Amino acid sequence: MSISRAALKLVLRQPVVLIVHLGLLGLIGVVLVQGLAKGAASGDVSAMRPTVAVVDRDDSELSRALAGYVESRGRPVDIGATGRDLQDAAATARVAYLAVIPEGYQADFIAAAADGAGSGQGGAPPKLQTAVTLESAASRYLSRVAETYVGLAWAALIAEGGGGDSVAEALARAERVSDVAAGQTVVAQPPARADASAFDACMGYATYPLTAGIVVLTGLIFHAFQTGELRRRNSAAPVSPARMTVSIAAAAIAVCGLAWAWISGLALVPSVGGLDVLALAPGQFALALAATLVYTAVPLALGFFAAQLGMGSTALNGFGTVIALAFAFLGGVFTVGLKANGLMAAIGLFVPTHWHGRAISAAGDVVGGAAGALGEYVGAIGVELLFAAVFAALGLLAGRLRMQTATAGGLALDAN
Repeated sequence: MSISRAALKLVLRQPVVLIVHLGLLGLIGVVLVQGLAKGAASGDVSAMRPTVAVVDRDDSELSRALAGYVESRGRPVDIGATGRDLQDAAATARVAYLAVIPEGYQADFIAAAADGAGSGQGGAPPKLQTAVTLESAASRYLSRVAETYVGLAWAALIAEGGGGDSVAEALARAERVSDVAAGQTVVAQPPARADASAFDACMGYATYPLTAGIVVLTGLIFHAFQTGELRRRNSAAPVSPARMTVSIAAAAIAVCGLAWAWISGLALVPSVGGLDVLALAPGQFALALAATLVYTAVPLALGFFAAQLGMGSTALNGFGTVIALAFAFLGGVFTVGLKANGLMAAIGLFVPTHWHGRAISAAGDVVGGAAGALGEYVGAIGVELLFAAVFAALGLLAGRLRMQTATAGGLALDAN
């Protein structure tokens, strides 16, 4: 036990690794995934009311009705009426939707409607002068509102024969039709099921801080006990190699357990949704945490492998950071909800984080009773353990080769 305590003291002497790799990276994950929780409350849907400006240069019955209708669907903003004012408003995006009704618009509208009614082909109404921010949903919404109202008035005017005395009736009909809308409400999610979107993403992202932190911390433990003064003292102590190995492994496993406990605690942050999953689907919560605990065997084996290669503190920090980022990107940790295909999908099969993500996803299906979900969950965990076994075997091979080199007169095992 004294050997295990000494190993854990070595970990406590690395506060930067604990704070950065496990602490900060874990908290960053909470920030990244909290927006994925849907959690919409029941109630009425509030209408979108973007900023809008309409410059009416026609001052006709049609233009006043159109301007009033569009402004009632948004929040009117006074931007001025000169050309410079309009240019500034469009360039600085002061309003989401800017429309200019040109002079003579109603006369052109009536003339075009009369031609359309006479030809029997309908035609098209005259265009408004508009400025729309294409990347803004609010802009496209108001543009569609204006086009819809103009189209309704156009159709009503043609139906009345296209005469100028029918404008008032056409506008009234357009107003009645445009006000027809279905009531919308948000229905609360049934209490029997929890929204696990953010929770699943958090458990998937957990592989990033776990890989970076455990690789470095366990690697430091293995490295410290096989090099330098500490190795020479242990070699002279009356402790069997088996007991030494078990004690060091126990300390490394304890580090994995503490790191897993920290990440599991972050899953209970309200914005992540772990508490809801725990309350409404405890089986899914337990399976996800179990898969995450199993995953810690992968960075544990990597830490052992890195130490057997002779990596010291600086090299371990670099190795842990690079391997964690590589696993995160190739395994799809940062692309939640996007399905990889082609080459990236093929590469993902050879990355343990990909299989961890499949285990987390399958955990919810197991609780939901989906056919074959349990087999997929167990299979994904089995692949994670297979990765850990491969890395551990590579570590044993590297340690054996270094031992043979030292025995044959090469570089000493404890050379710094």
